Amino acid sequence: MLRGQLEAQRGTAVLWAPVALAFGIWLYFSLPQEPTVTLTCFIAILAAALLTLARARAGITLIAIFLLGFVLAKSRAEMVATPLLKATTGDIAVAGIVTDSDGSSAKRGMLLLQPTAIEGLTPDQMPRLLRLSFFSRNGGADIGARIAFKARLAPIPSPAMPGGFDYGRALYFQSIGGTGRITSKIEVSGAANSGSLWLPWSVHELRGEIGGRIRRYLTGPVAAVAEAMITGERAAIPNTINRSLQISGLAHILSISGLHMSLAAGGVFWVARAFLAAFPRLALNYPIKKWAAVAALAFGFIYMLLAGSQAATQRSYIMLAVVFLAIILDRPAVSLRNLALAALLILAMQPESAVQASFQMSFMAVMGLAAFFEFWNRRGAENDYHVESKWRFYSRKAFKLTVASVLTTLVAGGFSSIPAAYHFGRLAPYGVIANGLAIPVMSFVVMPFALLSVVLMPFGLESLAVAILGKGVGLVLAISEFVAALPGAQQMIPQLPLASALGLAVAAAIMCLARQKAKLLAVPVVAAALFSSQLACPPDILVERTAANVAFRNGAGELVFALGRKGRFAGEKWLQANGEEAGFMAATQRPGWACEGRNCLTTVHGKALAYFQDGEGPEPSCAGLDIIVANYPLRNACKAVRTRIDRFDVWRFGAQAISITNGDVSVTTARGLLGNRPWVVVPEPRRGPALLSGRGASTHSPFGQTRSFRGHEQDTANHFRFAH
Repeated sequence: MLRGQLEAQRGTAVLWAPVALAFGIWLYFSLPQEPTVTLTCFIAILAAALLTLARARAGITLIAIFLLGFVLAKSRAEMVATPLLKATTGDIAVAGIVTDSDGSSAKRGMLLLQPTAIEGLTPDQMPRLLRLSFFSRNGGADIGARIAFKARLAPIPSPAMPGGFDYGRALYFQSIGGTGRITSKIEVSGAANSGSLWLPWSVHELRGEIGGRIRRYLTGPVAAVAEAMITGERAAIPNTINRSLQISGLAHILSISGLHMSLAAGGVFWVARAFLAAFPRLALNYPIKKWAAVAALAFGFIYMLLAGSQAATQRSYIMLAVVFLAIILDRPAVSLRNLALAALLILAMQPESAVQASFQMSFMAVMGLAAFFEFWNRRGAENDYHVESKWRFYSRKAFKLTVASVLTTLVAGGFSSIPAAYHFGRLAPYGVIANGLAIPVMSFVVMPFALLSVVLMPFGLESLAVAILGKGVGLVLAISEFVAALPGAQQMIPQLPLASALGLAVAAAIMCLARQKAKLLAVPVVAAALFSSQLACPPDILVERTAANVAFRNGAGELVFALGRKGRFAGEKWLQANGEEAGFMAATQRPGWACEGRNCLTTVHGKALAYFQDGEGPEPSCAGLDIIVANYPLRNACKAVRTRIDRFDVWRFGAQAISITNGDVSVTTARGLLGNRPWVVVPEPRRGPALLSGRGASTHSPFGQTRSFRGHEQDTANHFRFAH
């Protein structure tokens, strides 16, 4: 029996190849210490030797691919490597070339800058790119412009909590080595003589023109969402709309990825094929289906550029390109093999995608759908044909189409919910209803008329098409609001532990990729993953990465914050990880802290916890305290207390989590879990009058960072709203 099952798995190595590659990439990112180039070269040679000796042995081949994943991740890290800013600054002079820009809101914007001069830094110390926010009163600049200004710079951010999402790593793999805020008027001194920036500038101008045409005929949220679906610009979408789409399970319509790319390019494919089929001589003598596939490939590439060529859009285009290339080569368009090939290409070019939520959710959903359609088509082919009336025939077809639509929504939602539960802790129980109602509108109204609008814009004939597009978008938003208002529409769950999420993902892969009874191996893997999730012990106390706020877990498992004004960004992330639906302001009203002046006291599992907020005045009393957190340097104060976390500690090690088990207190730090990696900032103290050494403001010191960059956290949140 075992031999028979092993025989049944022949030919599935290609399906497991992207899984092996992803595990190799995950191994690289999980290391506490950056591997050396020498070690990486040795692993590359070993992988090449194994591939040579494999001789069609699936196990050895997969091991070699696993090792190649490690090598690819390390190579990618070396390619994008950039110097990192080590400390925050006061107002300093910065000059550079704008490589990208977008509007975060009507009053604020973001730009990517290739710096040419940063006050206090030598050329070899400057990051390759800076991500800077600015207000409209600062002015603006086009892509390719040479600009100069004053700015307050900051290092790339660390996680909001130990084990949380690493914003700094995501920025590092875009070659961004620092962030900040422009504080003066932006002075434009001309354009850079760079041919590489011509295409981004042209596309940016075209996106702006299309957005302007849309806003000429549409207004409010409808105009903002319509623009997002065509150009990828989401700045003007109100937070209420974003929240409604998240709760209803329709947030994916705002990110130009698989759905939009397949509808747009797929629409071009069918229109081109139908047009060519109207000419019998062409249809009978030439491969018009392949011609239509080429047209769809070309349009998909243009759409990718128009949408800003974001990582998710690029991945979607690669997947789509594999499908249309399969058509050109007379292969099945939708199959697990095509998915495996697309995933291998994506991971080879962007290994960091393996740790990104968007890729994981997309890959899991498409894997489930491909496996489902292979099963569905095989089941349909096995059915015996029989004579029946037209009414019965069309009724059966309609029933099968309805069942298939519901099942595909369930499959895609179920598989993508595994990474969603790990990254976001948010489930959309009515997502089937929302997608079942909205996707037909997207398929038959929104995307076709979005495409038609763009085609007609050069002739000034887009008004009717844009109006119909607006009606379709309005209907989608109405569906979202209806579903979001249903009782229990938003289900928050505690963040799924990494081991549990990994186990569930492996079980899903076994269900889809294994053959025959080997699929049953998924059952014990699921059981083990669910069991391990029950063993997770969340921390009892959380400390914000600048000690701006502290929260402890009460008897009901809820987080209770010491302050209601500071650390909002981190607080919202903590609540999300804890599976709480309450907002930050509501959570700050919970009782549990006894505050007098600027000092707060509480008891957690029998341990006396104090949060000191001000170092001015007399030294606070430390008698009877077991744990102290202070947002200023304690220095020699309260040295008798065994667990002390002050401003210097969070400056060095970032956000911290405290667990109390059987009376023992243990502390976990964000930087401690990240290890010694290229994207982990090792802070530097102030030394003298230069940048990174304290010139210009007390913000260089470890206890001056919080207030100067309070808005920086929101900039980070805006940047990663859809990326994570």
